[in-house]
Amino acid sequence: MADADETRRASEILAFEREAELLVVHQLDLLAQIEAQLRSVHHTMRRIERLRTAKRRVGSELTNGQRQTALVGLSAELTGLDKQLSEEHECCGVMQETIKQMQKRLADLKHVAARLEEKASGGQEPSDRGGSLGGR
Repeated sequence: MADADETRRASEILAFEREAELLVVHQLDLLAQIEAQLRSVHHTMRRIERLRTAKRRVGSELTNGQRQTALVGLSAELTGLDKQLSEEHECCGVMQETIKQMQKRLADLKHVAARLEEKASGGQEPSDRGGSLGGR
């Protein structure tokens, strides 16, 4: 019977380690998403700066053709900015979903750690030791 307990414990520890590895994978995924978001924000800032340049400013009365050209250019820049902001919004949603998955995985890890700690203490109530994997 002790052999079966050891096998089950080894299996639980292996499952715990696998879950922890998946948590690391989620963290790396989140890091890549954050980097993509930073690049996107930088790109948006450049687009906004282009809207602010002196080239876009008008100091005198425009002809109809100049006005049309300026409005078409401005419209194209605003469309690009709108697309960029949509991409940033989507990226933030993906990041939030990754964080939710990480929170769920962490809750599962805490549960498994508490169960392993309880078994390690011989089925007694887990003590209130500092550094417990169960987070108590």
